[in-house]
Amino acid sequence: MKSIILFMATLLIYFVPATIFAANHNPKTMADLISIGLETNLGLQVEQVSVDNSYQDISIEKSAFDSTLFAGADYQRSTVISGASIGDINSKTSSGQAGISKRFKTGLTSSLSLSTDWTSDNDTSMSHDPRYRSGLLLDLKQPLLRDLGTAVNTTNLKITRNQHQQTALTYLLKVQSLVLQLESAIRQLGAKAEVVRLRNTAMELAEELYLANKKKYTAGVIPVSEVQEAETALASRQLSLSLALQEKNILQQDLNRQLNHSLSEQFEPYLLVDYEYEISPIDLPKFDQLYAVAQSSRLELKISDYTVQTRSLQQQYMDNQLKPRLDLKLQAGINGLSGDERTTATADQYSGDWSDSFSSMSEADGYQWQAGLEFSFPLGNHAAKSRYRQAELQSKQAKYQQKDLLALIKTEILQQQTNILATTEQLHLAERFEALAEKSYQQEQRRLDEGLSDTFRITVFQQKMIAAKIDRINAITSYHLALAQMEYVTGNIFKRHNIILQNKAEELSLENI
Repeated sequence: MKSIILFMATLLIYFVPATIFAANHNPKTMADLISIGLETNLGLQVEQVSVDNSYQDISIEKSAFDSTLFAGADYQRSTVISGASIGDINSKTSSGQAGISKRFKTGLTSSLSLSTDWTSDNDTSMSHDPRYRSGLLLDLKQPLLRDLGTAVNTTNLKITRNQHQQTALTYLLKVQSLVLQLESAIRQLGAKAEVVRLRNTAMELAEELYLANKKKYTAGVIPVSEVQEAETALASRQLSLSLALQEKNILQQDLNRQLNHSLSEQFEPYLLVDYEYEISPIDLPKFDQLYAVAQSSRLELKISDYTVQTRSLQQQYMDNQLKPRLDLKLQAGINGLSGDERTTATADQYSGDWSDSFSSMSEADGYQWQAGLEFSFPLGNHAAKSRYRQAELQSKQAKYQQKDLLALIKTEILQQQTNILATTEQLHLAERFEALAEKSYQQEQRRLDEGLSDTFRITVFQQKMIAAKIDRINAITSYHLALAQMEYVTGNIFKRHNIILQNKAEELSLENI
Protein backbone atom coordinates (compact mmCIF):
# COMPACT_ATOMS: atom_id res chain seq x y z
CA MET A 1 0.00 0.00 0.00
CA LYS A 2 1.53 3.31 -1.07
CA SER A 3 0.57 5.11 2.11
CA ILE A 4 2.34 2.51 4.25
CA ILE A 5 5.43 2.71 2.06
CA LEU A 6 5.38 6.47 2.41
CA PHE A 7 5.03 6.20 6.18
CA MET A 8 7.98 3.82 6.38
CA ALA A 9 10.10 6.24 4.37
CA THR A 10 13.31 7.93 5.25
CA LEU A 11 13.70 11.37 3.74
CA LEU A 12 16.89 11.66 1.73
CA ILE A 13 18.06 14.94 0.23
CA TYR A 14 20.57 14.57 -2.56
CA PHE A 15 22.30 17.89 -2.27
CA VAL A 16 25.70 18.17 -0.60
CA PRO A 17 27.32 16.44 2.37
CA ALA A 18 25.86 17.37 5.74
CA THR A 19 29.34 17.92 7.18
CA ILE A 20 29.63 21.09 5.11
CA PHE A 21 26.71 22.65 6.93
CA ALA A 22 28.06 21.75 10.34
CA ALA A 23 30.92 24.19 9.77
CA ASN A 24 29.48 26.67 7.27
CA HIS A 25 25.94 28.01 7.17
CA ASN A 26 26.41 30.31 4.23
CA PRO A 27 24.31 28.64 1.49
CA LYS A 28 25.20 29.31 -2.12
CA THR A 29 22.13 27.73 -3.72
CA MET A 30 18.48 27.26 -2.87
CA ALA A 31 19.16 23.54 -2.43
CA ASP A 32 21.76 24.37 0.23
CA LEU A 33 19.29 26.59 2.05
CA ILE A 34 16.52 23.98 2.06
CA SER A 35 18.94 21.33 3.23
CA ILE A 36 20.02 23.53 6.15
CA GLY A 37 16.38 24.20 6.98
CA LEU A 38 15.52 20.51 7.10
CA GLU A 39 18.45 19.96 9.46
CA THR A 40 17.97 22.90 11.80
CA ASN A 41 14.27 23.85 11.86
CA LEU A 42 13.01 23.42 15.41
CA GLY A 43 9.37 22.99 14.37
CA LEU A 44 10.44 19.99 12.31
CA GLN A 45 12.33 18.54 15.25
CA VAL A 46 9.21 18.92 17.41
CA GLU A 47 7.24 16.90 14.86
CA GLN A 48 9.99 14.26 14.75
CA VAL A 49 9.66 13.79 18.51
CA SER A 50 5.91 13.38 18.04
CA VAL A 51 6.57 10.56 15.55
CA ASP A 52 8.93 8.80 17.95
CA ASN A 53 6.47 9.30 20.80
CA SER A 54 3.53 7.88 18.86
CA TYR A 55 5.61 4.80 17.98
CA GLN A 56 5.79 4.00 21.70
CA ASP A 57 1.99 3.82 21.76
CA ILE A 58 2.20 0.79 19.46
CA SER A 59 4.44 -0.99 21.97
CA ILE A 60 2.01 -0.12 24.73
CA GLU A 61 -0.90 -1.68 22.82
CA LYS A 62 1.16 -4.75 21.92
CA SER A 63 1.91 -5.25 25.61
CA ALA A 64 -1.75 -6.20 26.16
CA PHE A 65 -0.80 -9.61 24.71
CA ASP A 66 2.42 -10.01 26.69
CA SER A 67 2.79 -12.92 29.09
CA THR A 68 2.63 -12.02 32.76
CA LEU A 69 4.51 -13.76 35.54
CA PHE A 70 2.89 -13.67 38.96
CA ALA A 71 3.81 -14.98 42.38
CA GLY A 72 2.59 -14.64 45.93
CA ALA A 73 3.18 -15.92 49.42
CA ASP A 74 1.30 -15.60 52.69
CA TYR A 75 1.11 -16.90 56.23
CA GLN A 76 -2.09 -17.45 58.19
CA ARG A 77 -2.77 -18.40 61.80
CA SER A 78 -6.26 -19.07 63.13
CA THR A 79 -8.35 -20.51 65.95
CA VAL A 80 -11.72 -22.01 65.03
CA ILE A 81 -14.21 -22.58 67.83
CA SER A 82 -15.58 -26.09 67.32
CA GLY A 83 -17.99 -26.37 70.28
CA ALA A 84 -17.04 -30.05 70.48
CA SER A 85 -15.25 -32.07 73.16
CA ILE A 86 -12.09 -32.06 71.10
CA GLY A 87 -11.72 -28.33 71.77
CA ASP A 88 -10.90 -25.44 69.50
CA ILE A 89 -8.92 -26.06 66.31
CA ASN A 90 -5.70 -24.08 66.08
CA SER A 91 -3.91 -23.95 62.74
CA LYS A 92 -0.94 -22.35 61.01
CA THR A 93 -0.67 -22.18 57.23
CA SER A 94 2.09 -20.96 54.89
CA SER A 95 1.31 -20.91 51.20
CA GLY A 96 2.89 -19.81 47.96
CA GLN A 97 1.83 -19.54 44.35
CA ALA A 98 3.61 -18.78 41.07
CA GLY A 99 2.49 -18.90 37.52
CA ILE A 100 2.14 -17.29 34.12
CA SER A 101 -0.90 -15.78 32.42
CA LYS A 102 -1.47 -14.57 28.90
CA ARG A 103 -4.15 -12.97 26.81
CA PHE A 104 -4.30 -14.05 23.16
CA LYS A 105 -5.49 -12.08 20.15
CA THR A 106 -8.37 -14.51 19.69
CA GLY A 107 -9.77 -13.31 23.03
CA LEU A 108 -8.59 -16.37 24.95
CA THR A 109 -7.16 -15.72 28.42
CA SER A 110 -5.11 -18.43 30.08
CA SER A 111 -3.38 -18.97 33.36
CA LEU A 112 -1.03 -21.74 34.45
CA SER A 113 -0.18 -21.73 38.16
CA LEU A 114 1.74 -23.87 40.59
CA SER A 115 0.68 -23.64 44.23
CA THR A 116 1.92 -25.21 47.43
CA ASP A 117 1.11 -24.85 51.11
CA TRP A 118 2.18 -26.11 54.54
CA THR A 119 -0.40 -26.57 57.29
CA SER A 120 -0.02 -27.56 60.91
CA ASP A 121 -3.04 -27.92 63.22
CA ASN A 122 -4.59 -29.97 66.02
CA ASP A 123 -7.44 -31.29 63.84
CA THR A 124 -7.28 -35.04 64.57
CA SER A 125 -9.61 -35.76 61.68
CA MET A 126 -6.64 -35.08 59.41
CA SER A 127 -4.12 -37.93 59.41
CA HIS A 128 -1.05 -35.74 58.74
CA ASP A 129 0.49 -32.94 60.73
CA PRO A 130 2.13 -31.00 59.28
CA ARG A 131 0.86 -31.70 55.79
CA TYR A 132 1.94 -30.37 52.40
CA ARG A 133 -0.29 -29.83 49.42
CA SER A 134 0.95 -28.92 45.93
CA GLY A 135 -1.05 -28.42 42.77
CA LEU A 136 -0.76 -27.43 39.11
CA LEU A 137 -3.81 -25.63 37.66
CA LEU A 138 -4.65 -24.53 34.11
CA ASP A 139 -7.47 -21.98 33.61
CA LEU A 140 -8.84 -21.07 30.17
CA LYS A 141 -11.54 -18.58 29.27
CA GLN A 142 -12.61 -18.11 25.65
CA PRO A 143 -15.29 -15.59 24.54
CA LEU A 144 -17.75 -17.13 22.09
CA LEU A 145 -19.72 -14.01 21.08
CA ARG A 146 -18.57 -10.61 22.38
CA ASP A 147 -14.77 -10.14 22.12
CA LEU A 148 -14.35 -13.22 19.92
CA GLY A 149 -11.68 -13.17 17.23
CA THR A 150 -8.41 -11.52 16.32
CA ALA A 151 -10.10 -8.69 14.40
CA VAL A 152 -11.96 -7.48 17.50
CA ASN A 153 -9.16 -7.89 20.02
CA THR A 154 -6.54 -6.15 17.88
CA THR A 155 -8.73 -3.13 17.11
CA ASN A 156 -6.87 -0.80 19.48
CA LEU A 157 -3.52 -1.98 18.13
CA LYS A 158 -4.62 -1.32 14.54
CA ILE A 159 -5.97 2.11 15.49
CA THR A 160 -2.70 2.97 17.25
CA ARG A 161 -0.71 1.93 14.19
CA ASN A 162 -2.96 4.10 12.03
CA GLN A 163 -2.43 7.03 14.39
CA HIS A 164 1.33 6.52 14.27
CA GLN A 165 1.26 6.48 10.49
CA GLN A 166 -0.85 9.65 10.53
CA THR A 167 1.71 11.28 12.82
CA ALA A 168 4.50 10.25 10.46
CA LEU A 169 2.60 11.61 7.47
CA THR A 170 1.90 14.81 9.38
CA TYR A 171 5.65 15.08 9.88
CA LEU A 172 6.21 14.72 6.12
CA LEU A 173 3.48 17.29 5.54
CA LYS A 174 5.37 19.63 7.85
CA VAL A 175 8.49 18.98 5.77
CA GLN A 176 6.61 19.81 2.57
CA SER A 177 5.23 22.98 4.11
CA LEU A 178 8.69 23.99 5.32
CA VAL A 179 10.19 23.41 1.86
CA LEU A 180 7.51 25.64 0.33
CA GLN A 181 8.00 28.26 3.04
CA LEU A 182 11.76 28.28 2.52
CA GLU A 183 11.46 28.63 -1.25
CA SER A 184 8.89 31.40 -0.80
CA ALA A 185 11.05 33.15 1.79
CA ILE A 186 14.26 33.02 -0.24
CA ARG A 187 12.51 34.15 -3.42
CA GLN A 188 10.89 37.07 -1.64
CA LEU A 189 14.14 37.88 0.14
CA GLY A 190 16.07 37.60 -3.11
CA ALA A 191 13.54 39.89 -4.78
CA LYS A 192 13.87 42.41 -1.97
CA ALA A 193 17.66 42.23 -2.19
CA GLU A 194 17.38 42.95 -5.92
CA VAL A 195 15.01 45.85 -5.15
CA VAL A 196 17.63 47.21 -2.72
CA ARG A 197 20.19 47.02 -5.51
CA LEU A 198 17.85 48.84 -7.89
CA ARG A 199 16.98 51.43 -5.25
CA ASN A 200 20.68 51.97 -4.71
CA THR A 201 21.15 52.40 -8.48
CA ALA A 202 18.28 54.90 -8.52
CA MET A 203 19.91 56.83 -5.67
CA GLU A 204 23.24 56.88 -7.50
CA LEU A 205 21.54 58.22 -10.63
CA ALA A 206 19.85 60.94 -8.57
CA GLU A 207 23.17 61.76 -6.89
CA GLU A 208 24.95 62.01 -10.25
CA LEU A 209 22.18 64.31 -11.51
CA TYR A 210 22.35 66.43 -8.36
CA LEU A 211 26.14 66.85 -8.61
CA ALA A 212 25.93 67.60 -12.35
CA ASN A 213 23.22 70.21 -11.72
CA LYS A 214 25.30 71.86 -9.00
CA LYS A 215 28.14 72.25 -11.48
CA LYS A 216 25.79 73.63 -14.11
CA TYR A 217 24.28 76.03 -11.59
CA THR A 218 27.74 77.22 -10.54
CA ALA A 219 28.52 77.78 -14.22
CA GLY A 220 25.27 79.75 -14.53
CA VAL A 221 23.76 77.35 -17.07
CA ILE A 222 20.63 76.34 -15.08
CA PRO A 223 18.52 77.99 -12.36
CA VAL A 224 18.67 76.93 -8.70
CA SER A 225 15.28 75.23 -9.03
CA GLU A 226 16.96 72.53 -11.13
CA VAL A 227 19.41 71.84 -8.30
CA GLN A 228 16.59 71.75 -5.78
CA GLU A 229 14.61 69.37 -7.97
CA ALA A 230 17.57 66.99 -8.19
CA GLU A 231 18.19 67.23 -4.45
CA THR A 232 14.52 66.45 -3.77
CA ALA A 233 14.71 63.39 -6.02
CA LEU A 234 17.89 62.27 -4.22
CA ALA A 235 16.22 62.57 -0.79
CA SER A 236 13.18 60.65 -2.01
CA ARG A 237 15.33 57.82 -3.34
CA GLN A 238 17.40 57.69 -0.17
CA LEU A 239 14.15 57.21 1.74
CA SER A 240 13.01 54.48 -0.67
CA LEU A 241 16.38 52.72 -0.27
CA SER A 242 16.11 52.89 3.52
CA LEU A 243 12.61 51.39 3.43
CA ALA A 244 13.72 48.63 1.06
CA LEU A 245 16.69 47.80 3.32
CA GLN A 246 14.36 47.65 6.30
CA GLU A 247 12.00 45.22 4.55
CA LYS A 248 14.91 43.13 3.32
CA ASN A 249 16.46 42.84 6.79
CA ILE A 250 13.12 41.87 8.36
CA LEU A 251 12.58 39.18 5.71
CA GLN A 252 16.09 37.88 6.30
CA GLN A 253 15.48 37.70 10.05
CA ASP A 254 12.26 35.76 9.42
CA LEU A 255 14.16 33.33 7.20
CA ASN A 256 16.93 32.97 9.77
CA ARG A 257 14.29 32.11 12.38
CA GLN A 258 13.17 29.20 10.21
CA LEU A 259 16.80 28.04 10.14
CA ASN A 260 17.20 28.36 13.93
CA HIS A 261 19.42 31.45 13.44
CA SER A 262 22.10 29.46 11.67
CA LEU A 263 22.81 31.83 8.76
CA SER A 264 26.20 33.47 8.76
CA GLU A 265 26.66 37.22 8.56
CA GLN A 266 28.15 36.78 5.07
CA PHE A 267 24.92 35.35 3.69
CA GLU A 268 23.93 37.05 0.43
CA PRO A 269 20.36 36.18 -0.63
CA TYR A 270 20.65 37.58 -4.16
CA LEU A 271 23.17 34.82 -4.98
CA LEU A 272 20.45 32.18 -4.55
CA VAL A 273 18.03 33.62 -7.11
CA ASP A 274 18.85 34.53 -10.70
CA TYR A 275 16.77 37.29 -12.30
CA GLU A 276 18.69 37.64 -15.54
CA TYR A 277 17.76 34.39 -17.27
CA GLU A 278 15.02 33.97 -19.83
CA ILE A 279 11.72 32.52 -18.59
CA SER A 280 10.92 29.45 -20.67
CA PRO A 281 7.26 28.91 -21.53
CA ILE A 282 5.72 26.02 -19.63
CA ASP A 283 3.28 23.42 -20.85
CA LEU A 284 0.72 23.47 -18.05
CA PRO A 285 -1.01 20.06 -17.73
CA LYS A 286 -4.79 19.88 -17.90
CA PHE A 287 -6.85 19.93 -14.73
CA ASP A 288 -7.69 16.21 -14.85
CA GLN A 289 -4.00 15.29 -14.97
CA LEU A 290 -3.13 17.60 -12.10
CA TYR A 291 -6.05 16.36 -10.02
CA ALA A 292 -5.07 12.72 -10.60
CA VAL A 293 -1.53 13.47 -9.43
CA ALA A 294 -2.86 15.24 -6.34
CA GLN A 295 -5.14 12.32 -5.49
CA SER A 296 -2.19 9.94 -5.44
CA SER A 297 0.35 12.29 -3.84
CA ARG A 298 -1.35 14.65 -1.37
CA LEU A 299 -0.37 13.64 2.14
CA GLU A 300 -3.57 15.12 3.59
CA LEU A 301 -5.53 12.52 1.59
CA LYS A 302 -3.37 9.72 2.95
CA ILE A 303 -3.92 11.02 6.47
CA SER A 304 -7.64 11.17 5.72
CA ASP A 305 -7.58 7.56 4.47
CA TYR A 306 -6.24 6.46 7.85
CA THR A 307 -8.95 8.42 9.62
CA VAL A 308 -11.62 6.66 7.54
CA GLN A 309 -9.97 3.29 8.29
CA THR A 310 -9.85 4.07 12.01
CA ARG A 311 -13.51 5.07 12.13
CA SER A 312 -14.43 1.89 10.28
CA LEU A 313 -12.44 -0.21 12.76
CA GLN A 314 -14.19 1.50 15.66
CA GLN A 315 -17.58 0.84 14.07
CA GLN A 316 -16.78 -2.85 13.56
CA TYR A 317 -15.63 -3.13 17.16
CA MET A 318 -18.76 -1.46 18.51
CA ASP A 319 -20.86 -3.78 16.34
CA ASN A 320 -19.27 -6.74 18.10
CA GLN A 321 -19.99 -5.15 21.50
CA LEU A 322 -23.72 -5.31 20.72
CA LYS A 323 -23.57 -9.10 21.18
CA PRO A 324 -24.24 -10.88 24.50
CA ARG A 325 -21.27 -12.11 26.47
CA LEU A 326 -20.94 -15.89 26.33
CA ASP A 327 -17.69 -17.28 27.63
CA LEU A 328 -16.45 -20.86 27.66
CA LYS A 329 -14.55 -21.63 30.88
CA LEU A 330 -12.27 -24.66 31.19
CA GLN A 331 -10.16 -25.74 34.13
CA ALA A 332 -7.89 -28.72 34.65
CA GLY A 333 -5.46 -29.51 37.44
CA ILE A 334 -3.57 -32.10 39.39
CA ASN A 335 -2.61 -32.02 43.05
CA GLY A 336 -0.58 -34.03 45.54
CA LEU A 337 -0.28 -34.52 49.30
CA SER A 338 2.49 -35.41 51.75
CA GLY A 339 3.15 -34.96 55.45
CA ASP A 340 3.97 -36.50 58.82
CA GLU A 341 1.66 -39.16 60.27
CA ARG A 342 0.00 -38.15 63.51
CA THR A 343 0.66 -41.67 64.86
CA THR A 344 3.66 -43.83 64.18
CA ALA A 345 1.64 -47.02 64.24
CA THR A 346 1.12 -47.04 60.52
CA ALA A 347 2.51 -45.19 57.55
CA ASP A 348 0.66 -44.50 54.31
CA GLN A 349 1.73 -43.58 50.81
CA TYR A 350 1.45 -39.85 51.54
CA SER A 351 3.99 -39.83 54.32
CA GLY A 352 6.96 -37.66 53.51
CA ASP A 353 8.36 -34.18 53.41
CA TRP A 354 7.42 -31.15 51.30
CA SER A 355 9.11 -32.38 48.10
CA ASP A 356 7.08 -35.56 48.21
CA SER A 357 3.92 -33.52 47.63
CA PHE A 358 5.26 -32.73 44.15
CA SER A 359 5.94 -36.41 43.51
CA SER A 360 2.39 -37.14 44.52
CA MET A 361 1.16 -34.40 42.23
CA SER A 362 3.20 -35.70 39.29
CA GLU A 363 1.52 -39.08 39.69
CA ALA A 364 -1.88 -37.34 39.52
CA ASP A 365 -2.96 -38.75 42.83
CA GLY A 366 -5.47 -35.93 42.93
CA TYR A 367 -7.01 -34.20 39.94
CA GLN A 368 -9.75 -31.80 39.00
CA TRP A 369 -11.45 -30.54 35.87
CA GLN A 370 -14.26 -28.18 35.13
CA ALA A 371 -16.11 -26.97 32.05
CA GLY A 372 -18.82 -24.37 31.91
CA LEU A 373 -20.48 -21.48 30.14
CA GLU A 374 -20.94 -17.98 31.50
CA PHE A 375 -23.62 -15.70 30.00
CA SER A 376 -24.42 -12.05 30.60
CA PHE A 377 -26.37 -9.42 28.72
CA PRO A 378 -27.47 -6.00 30.00
CA LEU A 379 -31.20 -5.44 29.61
CA GLY A 380 -31.79 -2.94 26.83
CA ASN A 381 -28.07 -2.83 26.04
CA HIS A 382 -28.45 0.95 25.75
CA ALA A 383 -24.78 1.89 26.24
CA ALA A 384 -23.52 -0.49 23.53
CA LYS A 385 -26.21 0.70 21.11
CA SER A 386 -25.33 4.36 21.70
CA ARG A 387 -21.60 3.70 21.28
CA TYR A 388 -22.27 1.88 18.02
CA ARG A 389 -24.38 4.79 16.79
CA GLN A 390 -21.61 7.22 17.71
CA ALA A 391 -19.04 5.12 15.82
CA GLU A 392 -21.38 4.97 12.82
CA LEU A 393 -21.78 8.75 12.81
CA GLN A 394 -18.03 9.33 13.23
CA SER A 395 -17.36 7.03 10.28
CA LYS A 396 -19.86 8.97 8.19
CA GLN A 397 -18.30 12.25 9.33
CA ALA A 398 -14.81 11.09 8.31
CA LYS A 399 -16.05 10.27 4.81
CA TYR A 400 -17.69 13.69 4.49
CA GLN A 401 -14.46 15.33 5.62
CA GLN A 402 -12.54 13.39 2.99
CA LYS A 403 -14.97 14.51 0.28
CA ASP A 404 -14.59 18.09 1.49
CA LEU A 405 -10.82 17.75 1.30
CA LEU A 406 -11.07 16.52 -2.29
CA ALA A 407 -13.25 19.52 -3.14
CA LEU A 408 -10.70 21.81 -1.53
CA ILE A 409 -7.89 20.24 -3.54
CA LYS A 410 -9.88 20.80 -6.75
CA THR A 411 -10.30 24.46 -5.83
CA GLU A 412 -6.60 24.86 -4.98
CA ILE A 413 -5.55 23.36 -8.32
CA LEU A 414 -7.94 25.62 -10.24
CA GLN A 415 -6.70 28.63 -8.30
CA GLN A 416 -3.07 27.80 -8.99
CA GLN A 417 -3.83 27.28 -12.69
CA THR A 418 -5.29 30.77 -12.68
CA ASN A 419 -2.28 32.10 -10.79
CA ILE A 420 0.20 30.54 -13.19
CA LEU A 421 -1.58 31.82 -16.27
CA ALA A 422 -1.99 35.28 -14.74
CA THR A 423 1.59 35.56 -13.48
CA THR A 424 2.90 34.36 -16.84
CA GLU A 425 0.96 37.10 -18.61
CA GLN A 426 2.03 39.67 -16.00
CA LEU A 427 5.65 38.64 -16.42
CA HIS A 428 5.55 39.18 -20.17
CA LEU A 429 3.89 42.56 -19.62
CA ALA A 430 6.46 43.49 -16.99
CA GLU A 431 9.32 42.56 -19.34
CA ARG A 432 7.77 44.70 -22.07
CA PHE A 433 7.22 47.55 -19.62
CA GLU A 434 10.84 47.35 -18.49
CA ALA A 435 12.18 47.41 -22.04
CA LEU A 436 10.01 50.39 -22.98
CA ALA A 437 10.79 52.30 -19.79
CA GLU A 438 14.54 51.78 -20.18
CA LYS A 439 14.40 52.87 -23.83
CA SER A 440 12.40 55.97 -22.90
CA TYR A 441 14.88 56.84 -20.17
CA GLN A 442 17.84 56.50 -22.50
CA GLN A 443 16.13 58.75 -25.05
CA GLU A 444 15.35 61.35 -22.38
CA GLN A 445 18.93 61.17 -21.12
CA ARG A 446 20.19 62.01 -24.61
CA ARG A 447 17.75 64.93 -24.72
CA LEU A 448 19.06 66.12 -21.37
CA ASP A 449 22.64 65.87 -22.60
CA GLU A 450 21.61 68.01 -25.56
CA GLY A 451 19.90 70.53 -23.29
CA LEU A 452 16.42 69.65 -24.54
CA SER A 453 15.10 68.23 -21.24
CA ASP A 454 15.13 69.23 -17.59
CA THR A 455 15.66 67.68 -14.17
CA PHE A 456 12.00 67.06 -13.49
CA ARG A 457 11.51 65.05 -16.67
CA ILE A 458 14.69 63.01 -16.32
CA THR A 459 13.85 62.05 -12.71
CA VAL A 460 10.40 60.97 -13.81
CA PHE A 461 11.86 58.76 -16.53
CA GLN A 462 14.44 57.37 -14.11
CA GLN A 463 11.72 56.55 -11.60
CA LYS A 464 9.62 54.83 -14.25
CA MET A 465 12.59 52.75 -15.37
CA ILE A 466 13.41 51.66 -11.79
CA ALA A 467 9.72 50.93 -11.11
CA ALA A 468 9.55 48.82 -14.28
CA LYS A 469 12.62 46.81 -13.23
CA ILE A 470 11.13 46.27 -9.77
CA ASP A 471 7.84 45.18 -11.35
CA ARG A 472 9.74 42.63 -13.43
CA ILE A 473 11.50 41.30 -10.33
CA ASN A 474 8.18 41.00 -8.53
CA ALA A 475 6.57 39.37 -11.56
CA ILE A 476 9.36 36.77 -11.76
CA THR A 477 8.97 36.07 -8.05
CA SER A 478 5.19 35.71 -8.32
CA TYR A 479 5.59 33.43 -11.33
CA HIS A 480 7.96 31.05 -9.54
CA LEU A 481 5.91 31.10 -6.36
CA ALA A 482 2.82 30.15 -8.38
CA LEU A 483 4.75 27.21 -9.86
CA ALA A 484 5.95 26.17 -6.40
CA GLN A 485 2.45 26.45 -4.98
CA MET A 486 1.11 24.28 -7.80
CA GLU A 487 3.72 21.62 -7.00
CA TYR A 488 2.66 21.82 -3.36
CA VAL A 489 -1.09 21.47 -3.99
CA THR A 490 -0.43 18.48 -6.28
CA GLY A 491 1.90 16.91 -3.69
CA ASN A 492 5.04 17.23 -5.84
CA ILE A 493 7.05 19.80 -3.86
CA PHE A 494 9.69 17.18 -2.97
CA LYS A 495 10.23 16.37 -6.63
CA ARG A 496 10.65 20.07 -7.43
CA HIS A 497 13.68 20.21 -5.15
CA ASN A 498 15.11 16.74 -5.86
CA ILE A 499 14.02 15.40 -2.49
CA ILE A 500 13.13 11.73 -2.73
CA LEU A 501 11.49 9.25 -0.38
CA GLN A 502 13.09 5.87 0.03
CA ASN A 503 11.50 2.85 1.66
CA LYS A 504 13.48 1.98 4.75
CA ALA A 505 12.85 1.14 8.41
CA GLU A 506 9.69 1.69 10.46
CA GLU A 507 11.05 5.00 11.70
CA LEU A 508 11.00 8.34 10.01
CA SER A 509 14.06 10.57 10.08
CA LEU A 510 15.85 13.15 7.99
CA GLU A 511 19.20 12.39 6.48
CA ASN A 512 21.50 14.20 4.12
CA ILE A 513 23.86 12.11 2.08
